[in-house]
Amino acid sequence: MALSTGTVRSGTFRLLWGGQTISVIGDGAAALAVPLLVIHATGSPVLGALAATPRTVAYLLVGFLAGPIVDRMRNPRRVMLVCDLLRFAVFGALPAAVHAPFGPGLVLLLAFAASSAGVFFETALAVAVQTSLRPRDLVTGNARLEMSNQLGLLLGPAVIGTGVAAFGVPSAMWFNAVTFLLSALTLVPMRFDAGAPAEPGARASVRRDMAEGLRYIRGHALVMRLVSLQVVINLVIAAETLVVFYATHDLHASPTWIGVILAAAGLGGIGATSVADAAARRFDAGPLIAVSVIGLGGTLLAMGAARDPLFLAAANFLHGGLSVFASVHIRAVRQRVVPPQLLGRVTANARTFAFAANPLGAVLFGAIASGAGGDARWSFLTAAALSVASAATAWHGLAAHRARPARDDGEDDEPKAPGPEVAPGSRAASE
Repeated sequence: MALSTGTVRSGTFRLLWGGQTISVIGDGAAALAVPLLVIHATGSPVLGALAATPRTVAYLLVGFLAGPIVDRMRNPRRVMLVCDLLRFAVFGALPAAVHAPFGPGLVLLLAFAASSAGVFFETALAVAVQTSLRPRDLVTGNARLEMSNQLGLLLGPAVIGTGVAAFGVPSAMWFNAVTFLLSALTLVPMRFDAGAPAEPGARASVRRDMAEGLRYIRGHALVMRLVSLQVVINLVIAAETLVVFYATHDLHASPTWIGVILAAAGLGGIGATSVADAAARRFDAGPLIAVSVIGLGGTLLAMGAARDPLFLAAANFLHGGLSVFASVHIRAVRQRVVPPQLLGRVTANARTFAFAANPLGAVLFGAIASGAGGDARWSFLTAAALSVASAATAWHGLAAHRARPARDDGEDDEPKAPGPEVAPGSRAASE
């Protein structure tokens, strides 16, 4: 049975979506603003490259810690509010920090602090979405949030680039800071019912909380398959790091065409968010996820077969769309089946594993292309094979999954606290 979807009627979610739309523009702007600030102050390409990697590093450093803390708080609003205010303060301080003693190092430290706050924010956001929406609205809600994310990635760098050209790097940083302040203001009136925090005497150690989250993933067959596919998606997406090399080295694309090729992936992601809800009405989530990951393999093969920039742009459009499509449905399923007291840990763990896979994929596919004498097609072929093989392996378990909500009375406007779809220790969970 396909998931019944409908119009999101939660006023809390609509406010959350509005604030997140503002916040992700700040995230997109930060991706360009921080490296520009460091390069502007030091002229060092090495430090500029380090300044472009704080989000990946932050997940690797604090990802496993963020889940237990968010789950202990049982109040996603408080976590998100603190994170937004911290990022507002950090980005507001960056222009002055660059001129302080050890300025570049201080800027990098602050950038990593802001990205670490982003890890906690994103983990709490998953819990907030679960508690503010009915199960049948989770695909719609996640699709809207991802649409905002894709728009932020496209518009943020453009906005900050325009600001840098008009006002200079330091002044443009204030725009970035203000986006997080506005996001924080939208959180003030929100209320989430995620349950009371555990009594201090009843709490296990953070280390035991981490282990409990990992045990849940290992013991729940469906969640384990979803996490594995997230890792594979991020691994094969890393082949995109060779798109610019392939376009210039093999296709002799102009800088304008390279910009079009790279933008195509973001536009594909936006397109995918607009059809994710309609697809969820007609088909089960499991097969949708598996087919989209297999489709990723097809787009990677198409990239390797491209003989002109237009064909490569079309392949990248589909590649970006399918990766976002799969991610939206994976998030929605995870929010339906994972109990709220564990969702922070499961979400943070899944994303940490996925972020770890991306740099590994970049090294792997770069090495394959180098070993093939600079022929990136072998890297695309390898990534395609991994994508298809992983989805085919997970197909049986995903196809058996029916997207039945763990909580929904079908009529109530307000969501209720969810429970697990299948107990981790049951036979169905271990199949």
